[in-house]
Amino acid sequence: MGDDSSLIGFDYVLTLGTIALFLGFVGSRKQPAKNNAQSQEAITTPVPPASHTQEMADEMAALQQQCLRLREQLQQQKTQLTADFQEATFEQIQTLLTNYPSAQKMAQAKPDLPAKNLIALFTPLENLLQGWGVELIGSAWEQVAYDPQIHQPDEDDVTVGEQVYVRFVGYRQGDRILCPAKVSRTLPGGAQ
Repeated sequence: MGDDSSLIGFDYVLTLGTIALFLGFVGSRKQPAKNNAQSQEAITTPVPPASHTQEMADEMAALQQQCLRLREQLQQQKTQLTADFQEATFEQIQTLLTNYPSAQKMAQAKPDLPAKNLIALFTPLENLLQGWGVELIGSAWEQVAYDPQIHQPDEDDVTVGEQVYVRFVGYRQGDRILCPAKVSRTLPGGAQ
């Protein structure tokens, strides 16, 4: 079983609750009344019957067993979710993963092979990102107004609103920026 902070917290709360319950039975006392003749006498603490103590011990053991079962169940669910996620992701990018080594070998054998012939390989990756709700920030070599919330400049003195080029796209998922688009004042050498 792995460590799970929420279950450890639950275990502490469970243990503290059991101790408090036990002390509530064992530690109940009559408080002496002020100016009462009986306040001078020794106060006896009633001892709970053995059946109450045994019931509390049984209940505590049952709760600890339940905690252990829940920990094990959470670990099994975590393992299953990870396996399901990996399988679903692999299914979505299987075409890319299957064809990439062959395309790489062909590119090494024929260096003059146009790169546009390889673009179709990335369709499964695009579909995966779309399924996850991940969107592009900008498009390669697009000219945009610099926004520090979604762009990462290659120089520190770029000002907000200044026209820059997207060198490398970024990604967002809803309002969350996964990685900002990398921008520059100039296009890479040879770019049109």
